[in-house]
Amino acid sequence: MNYLSEIPRLTDEEFLKLLSEYKETGDISVRNKLVLSYGYIAQVSAMQLRGAANTNAQIEDMVNQGMITLIDCIDKFDPEKGIKFESYAYMRVRGGIIDMIRRQDWIPRRVRVNSKKINETYNQLCNELRREPTSEEIAAKMGISVEKFEKYNSEMSNSAVYSFEELIQNVSQMGNVLENSTMDDITPEKKVLKDEMRKVLKEAIDELSERERLVISLYYYENLNLSDIAKILDVSIQRISQINSRAVTKLKNKLNGYLVN
Repeated sequence: MNYLSEIPRLTDEEFLKLLSEYKETGDISVRNKLVLSYGYIAQVSAMQLRGAANTNAQIEDMVNQGMITLIDCIDKFDPEKGIKFESYAYMRVRGGIIDMIRRQDWIPRRVRVNSKKINETYNQLCNELRREPTSEEIAAKMGISVEKFEKYNSEMSNSAVYSFEELIQNVSQMGNVLENSTMDDITPEKKVLKDEMRKVLKEAIDELSERERLVISLYYYENLNLSDIAKILDVSIQRISQINSRAVTKLKNKLNGYLVN
């Protein structure tokens, strides 16, 4: 799977030239060259959503689905709409992988139930204590040991990445705001919704603690794994998992609250 990252990336000029050749001739070898050049998008998207997978085989399935979606992106991409192919493909590929995960329902029901209980307890304690509760306080409120809470929290962290990405995808499907955000013909309604979503997400990120913002940045934007982040911050992987899970939960709650209201 890693060989894709070794394939040289195309410049915008090279991409447009090959795309034009493929559109004119339908030559599959040209299309395949385009797909392989942007195969890293499928890899990165799969790694960002790897928390939904229970096995390495499922991660491979994610990459394969990403490559299939990438082929469709090449077939349907229209450079005249003013969207960069990379941005268009990232949105489509992530969406394709999320749809596959949703269809196959990889996340166990037990994890979903425990995740819901933890979120409800966390929010309840936040209201009662007027501050962020500790792991010990959450565990005591749930009537379980701290060790069991840590186990639940770790499983929850693995699925949090997927569920947050799924929420972002659902938001983006509201008028295709995110996918079409650079188009000249964007409607006033879409622009308002897009601006509101940016504002809500920015506010949610601003409300995170400094460490939560750092973990979110390193994980989602720098594409580092939890092990690498743990080394950078000199803490355990479990601690990073907790921070990531808590941060994603806060962002999800903020965005869900916006969508409900």
